[in-house]
Amino acid sequence: MSYDSPNPNVRREYFATTVAGATTEGAKFRSFQKFILKKAHAAVVTAGTATAHGYDVYSGTTSIGTIALSTSAAGVTASSGALNAEVASLAQISVKSLADATGVAHILYEYEVRHDAVQS
Repeated sequence: MSYDSPNPNVRREYFATTVAGATTEGAKFRSFQKFILKKAHAAVVTAGTATAHGYDVYSGTTSIGTIALSTSAAGVTASSGALNAEVASLAQISVKSLADATGVAHILYEYEVRHDAVQS
Protein backbone atom coordinates (compact mmCIF):
# COMPACT_ATOMS: atom_id res chain seq x y z
CA MET A 1 0.00 0.00 0.00
CA SER A 2 1.30 3.42 -0.78
CA TYR A 3 1.42 6.05 1.93
CA ASP A 4 -1.38 7.99 0.25
CA SER A 5 -3.70 4.97 0.28
CA PRO A 6 -6.82 5.52 2.41
CA ASN A 7 -6.85 1.83 3.38
CA PRO A 8 -5.09 2.27 6.75
CA ASN A 9 -7.71 4.82 7.78
CA VAL A 10 -10.66 2.52 7.14
CA ARG A 11 -11.99 1.03 10.38
CA ARG A 12 -12.56 -2.69 10.19
CA GLU A 13 -14.31 -4.99 12.61
CA TYR A 14 -14.34 -8.57 13.78
CA PHE A 15 -17.21 -10.07 15.76
CA ALA A 16 -17.31 -13.08 18.12
CA THR A 17 -19.45 -14.32 21.01
CA THR A 18 -18.10 -15.25 24.44
CA VAL A 19 -19.22 -18.19 26.58
CA ALA A 20 -20.28 -18.14 30.22
CA GLY A 21 -17.62 -18.85 32.83
CA ALA A 22 -15.48 -16.88 35.24
CA THR A 23 -11.99 -16.03 33.92
CA THR A 24 -12.76 -17.82 30.64
CA GLU A 25 -10.91 -16.78 27.48
CA GLY A 26 -12.91 -16.36 24.29
CA ALA A 27 -13.68 -14.24 21.22
CA LYS A 28 -10.23 -15.03 19.79
CA PHE A 29 -9.12 -13.21 16.65
CA ARG A 30 -6.04 -13.29 14.42
CA SER A 31 -5.26 -11.46 11.19
CA PHE A 32 -2.72 -12.25 8.49
CA GLN A 33 -1.99 -8.50 8.37
CA LYS A 34 -0.56 -6.49 11.21
CA PHE A 35 -3.03 -3.96 12.55
CA ILE A 36 -3.81 -1.45 15.27
CA LEU A 37 -6.55 -2.50 17.67
CA LYS A 38 -8.42 0.75 18.30
CA LYS A 39 -11.14 -0.39 20.76
CA ALA A 40 -13.09 -3.43 21.88
CA HIS A 41 -16.88 -3.22 22.27
CA ALA A 42 -19.31 -5.55 24.04
CA ALA A 43 -23.06 -6.05 23.77
CA VAL A 44 -24.66 -8.08 26.57
CA VAL A 45 -26.42 -11.27 25.44
CA THR A 46 -26.97 -12.77 28.91
CA ALA A 47 -26.79 -10.46 31.91
CA GLY A 48 -24.11 -11.12 34.47
CA THR A 49 -25.21 -11.79 38.04
CA ALA A 50 -22.19 -10.13 39.67
CA THR A 51 -20.91 -6.56 39.54
CA ALA A 52 -17.65 -8.13 38.36
CA HIS A 53 -19.15 -8.97 34.94
CA GLY A 54 -16.92 -7.66 32.18
CA TYR A 55 -13.89 -8.55 30.11
CA ASP A 56 -10.16 -7.95 30.05
CA VAL A 57 -8.90 -7.42 26.50
CA TYR A 58 -5.70 -9.31 25.67
CA SER A 59 -3.05 -8.94 23.01
CA GLY A 60 -1.28 -12.26 23.22
CA THR A 61 -0.87 -12.85 26.96
CA THR A 62 -0.84 -9.16 27.92
CA SER A 63 -3.95 -7.40 29.23
CA ILE A 64 -4.34 -4.10 27.36
CA GLY A 65 -7.79 -2.93 28.44
CA THR A 66 -11.07 -3.68 30.21
CA ILE A 67 -14.76 -3.57 29.34
CA ALA A 68 -16.97 -3.21 32.43
CA LEU A 69 -20.56 -4.51 32.18
CA SER A 70 -21.63 -5.15 35.82
CA THR A 71 -25.20 -6.52 35.93
CA SER A 72 -26.27 -4.82 32.72
CA ALA A 73 -29.34 -6.25 30.97
CA ALA A 74 -29.29 -7.92 27.56
CA GLY A 75 -28.74 -5.39 24.79
CA VAL A 76 -26.67 -2.97 26.88
CA THR A 77 -23.36 -2.02 25.26
CA ALA A 78 -20.01 -0.87 26.63
CA SER A 79 -16.54 -0.27 25.23
CA SER A 80 -12.95 -0.32 26.35
CA GLY A 81 -11.01 2.90 26.45
CA ALA A 82 -8.85 3.78 23.44
CA LEU A 83 -6.40 0.89 23.05
CA ASN A 84 -4.35 1.84 19.96
CA ALA A 85 -2.42 -1.41 20.38
CA GLU A 86 -0.05 -2.54 17.62
CA VAL A 87 -0.76 -6.19 16.80
CA ALA A 88 1.70 -8.27 14.79
CA SER A 89 0.69 -10.48 11.87
CA LEU A 90 -1.00 -13.69 13.17
CA ALA A 91 -0.83 -12.54 16.80
CA GLN A 92 -3.92 -13.31 18.87
CA ILE A 93 -6.42 -10.87 20.33
CA SER A 94 -8.97 -12.19 22.83
CA VAL A 95 -11.00 -11.33 25.89
CA LYS A 96 -11.07 -13.04 29.27
CA SER A 97 -14.15 -12.76 31.44
CA LEU A 98 -13.78 -11.25 34.89
CA ALA A 99 -15.21 -12.91 38.03
CA ASP A 100 -18.82 -13.34 36.82
CA ALA A 101 -19.64 -16.91 35.70
CA THR A 102 -23.02 -16.21 34.07
CA GLY A 103 -22.68 -13.29 31.67
CA VAL A 104 -22.28 -13.69 27.90
CA ALA A 105 -21.59 -10.94 25.37
CA HIS A 106 -20.96 -10.26 21.72
CA ILE A 107 -17.47 -8.79 21.34
CA LEU A 108 -16.60 -6.49 18.45
CA TYR A 109 -12.97 -5.58 17.77
CA GLU A 110 -12.45 -2.27 15.97
CA TYR A 111 -9.12 -2.11 14.13
CA GLU A 112 -7.11 -0.50 11.33
CA VAL A 113 -4.74 -2.36 8.99
CA ARG A 114 -1.21 -0.97 9.11
CA HIS A 115 -0.05 0.84 5.94
CA ASP A 116 2.94 -1.50 5.65
CA ALA A 117 0.94 -4.72 6.19
CA VAL A 118 1.68 -7.62 3.88
CA GLN A 119 -0.91 -8.27 1.20
CA SER A 120 -1.40 -11.67 -0.39
